[in-house]
Amino acid sequence: MIQTFFAVLFLILGISFSIHSLFYEKKNLIFIIGLMIFSVISLLYWYVSILVLILFVLYKKYDFGEFATLNMFTAVLVAWLSLNLFLMNLNFSFYIIAIACLILMSLLAIFGIFENKLKKYILISNVIQILFVVLDLSVAKMLGKMGVLSTVQIFNYTFAGLTFFLTLWIFGRKKVFINELEGSYFASRANDIFATIACLSLAGLPAFNMFVSEWFLFVGSFVITPIITILGVFIALLLFIMYYKIVYVLLVGEGRQKTIPQPITIVNGVLALICIILGILPQLQLEILSRVVI
Repeated sequence: MIQTFFAVLFLILGISFSIHSLFYEKKNLIFIIGLMIFSVISLLYWYVSILVLILFVLYKKYDFGEFATLNMFTAVLVAWLSLNLFLMNLNFSFYIIAIACLILMSLLAIFGIFENKLKKYILISNVIQILFVVLDLSVAKMLGKMGVLSTVQIFNYTFAGLTFFLTLWIFGRKKVFINELEGSYFASRANDIFATIACLSLAGLPAFNMFVSEWFLFVGSFVITPIITILGVFIALLLFIMYYKIVYVLLVGEGRQKTIPQPITIVNGVLALICIILGILPQLQLEILSRVVI
């Protein structure tokens, strides 16, 4: 069942990015198909997933669409790889792994707050969310059961991250710096709202789906030690500042209205709506994830 769960996540990524590529960068379809094939192989042989990290060596050569696509596929692939590693009976100190993740996330969030290059910013964002996955798995191992923590973070990040990357794809094409996104609200108000929803979700605000992930994590970690929970809340505050920067930049300045293909706006709207529904109805998440709990 767990393989089916990840297969569905890869399918959601493939369909969403393919729709955007059809209107913006058709050559990316080959790249997406390649990643889909690689993902299927990784589901059969989980250790193959680590090879995707090699692609990041060339990240400066990718256009924005390829880079966004690679980031999301890498997040799910690393989550799949991490899950399988944590299921092995390895003699690791999961407490040290958890603390290391928290320290790294704190540092990356601070860098993200001051980062102005768009690609570096979204790379930092993606790595932070991957570290959240590892942190969830570490806490789950210390609790002695994987449960919902094994899948809740990557489940929610698939929707919030997709909304974030796809909306930034609209506004950030052929742009290098974050401040170049100014005036995007006037370019497409609907997609700016969807981008705002994604940012608020990634920041972990209540009523959005990523808050549910953090809630499960903090409740579970508090049973082990309040230190993890306190550091986690501190990171959540840093992430709010980091992601609110995008919300602010999109709203300020002047811009001209763009003609956005309706299918793209519909896809972004559906993903943003899912972020809200899963946040307002956490029991719906529990119902879904309980069917794939390990």
